[in-house]
Amino acid sequence: MSQPAVPQPLSLYARFTLDLQRYQAYMDSAPARPDEFGDWPAASALQAGLGGRRGHAEALTDPQPATVAEAIKAWRQDSWTGTPPVEYDELRRELRIAMLQVSGHPIEMLRVLSPLRGAAGFNDAGSDDFILAFDFRRGRGETPAYLRLSDGASRFERAPSAPHMDEARRHLDRAEAYLRERAG
Repeated sequence: MSQPAVPQPLSLYARFTLDLQRYQAYMDSAPARPDEFGDWPAASALQAGLGGRRGHAEALTDPQPATVAEAIKAWRQDSWTGTPPVEYDELRRELRIAMLQVSGHPIEMLRVLSPLRGAAGFNDAGSDDFILAFDFRRGRGETPAYLRLSDGASRFERAPSAPHMDEARRHLDRAEAYLRERAG
């Protein structure tokens, strides 16, 4: 009997457009939970390993950080994720998060994506914000999670737009260079 394949690590990039007041409100908010989104089955690459409702239940049993800021701080302190400082540009009104490594396991993806999806309730109306998890380091074309955020909601899309993929690669390249520079 063969063992199920171990999911390979992915990289994650997210960009949100929000003014300083909304940025602070988002960071101070309780992280969104997986059960707040009914479209997980739409993400077939994630759903394949979720184990149905049981997978959702497993993701919901973990203690949650009190705020999004605490969740992001925990990700940044985990050297495995390779997360450089999260960038908020007040002039451009953009929050960017680049994680060189996140678990490709569907339950772990739920735990990371849910708090990020919660940004949709804070981002500027009509913005072209997104979250993209893909195989950046090995250069494979698979994209298990691509979400567009607009009008207060986040929605799974089949494939990332070329401009979104280019932006994600550019910022992940910068994140990798930043970490190499810090390592000396």
